[in-house]
Amino acid sequence: MVADIPKPTTNGTTGRKDHQGEDKCGDSGEELVALILSEGAKLPIDFKQPFLLPAWFDKEKFHRGQRFFNNNYFALFVAKLSGLLTILAVESILKVLILTGKSSEPLTAFRRYLDTIVNMVDWYEGDICNPNSVCRKSLLTIRARHCGANKSSSAAGFGPITQRDMAITQFGFMGFPVLCSEKLGIQPTNEELEGFIHFWRVIGHLLGINDRLNLCRGDVESTRAACRKILSDVLVPALETPVKDFPPMANALLNGMWAMVPFLQAEAFMDFTRHLCGIPQPTELRTLYSRMILQIQLFVHSVLLTRYYLAVIFRPILNFQMWLAVFMTPKFPLLAFLTFGRNICTTETHYQLQPTMLTAS
Repeated sequence: MVADIPKPTTNGTTGRKDHQGEDKCGDSGEELVALILSEGAKLPIDFKQPFLLPAWFDKEKFHRGQRFFNNNYFALFVAKLSGLLTILAVESILKVLILTGKSSEPLTAFRRYLDTIVNMVDWYEGDICNPNSVCRKSLLTIRARHCGANKSSSAAGFGPITQRDMAITQFGFMGFPVLCSEKLGIQPTNEELEGFIHFWRVIGHLLGINDRLNLCRGDVESTRAACRKILSDVLVPALETPVKDFPPMANALLNGMWAMVPFLQAEAFMDFTRHLCGIPQPTELRTLYSRMILQIQLFVHSVLLTRYYLAVIFRPILNFQMWLAVFMTPKFPLLAFLTFGRNICTTETHYQLQPTMLTAS
């Protein structure tokens, strides 16, 4: 018997009803993570999943997630950089990144992660409901790149990119704001977190994450429990006993992104990330400068963004500064030019895709 192929509806969804219902999760967060780590480790990323909004898509929740990002631009960028740093410690993800050869040095890391940021901003600011929008084209581009990386990884003998890898990567983009918003200086309402989680559930679906294995498929509490389990069972052990390739890749990421955020100091930010993870600082930072930068960062998040009478002044200022850096760097990468010389080039996002790129081997 041939299964029925879901047909697009007028609102751009697949027309299917989610077997779990809208944002309902039959499993607890811990049960979901157990499923991700067991079954998800055996299932490759689903490139044949229709590139359509799912039936459970909620436009209002999605827009609420977009507004949450724009209201907390600075803090969420810090959270996402820490998230990217933590997932580098996962060996299966790290191998694929090393294989691509696009983030092993500060220059290539700057190009790669600036491009990631530009695409992510397109998702947060774009019209997800319009199939011809920059937002949807950006997602299609990332999906094609994942397909290429998947083929390269399989050819190199590392195996395909799995649903487990995708769910852990999903944590890198949304886990810390859900799990430890107070450490970041964010005071979200339950409705804001619900919208933020729904946003990343939709993004994950469009990038090929199976709905059953989507880290954001539940409500706020179950998603928080799932993130806590991913952190404790996968990311903290990986950070505490890192593989040999992690330190140089982490330094490449942080030293590369200095060209966008000049107050970023690799050793200090690594310790701030450990702070978010709840990992004790192993030794005192080596230099006075790195200790000073760490204390300033902790002060910004624990005081300037937390105390109301200070937050109403400093949150808009910090949000604007981060927005300006994101806006200016792709167009006028002055710090990158001073750091890397003429080898630097501005980020280019290519939306012209070959049909074969979207077909899994």
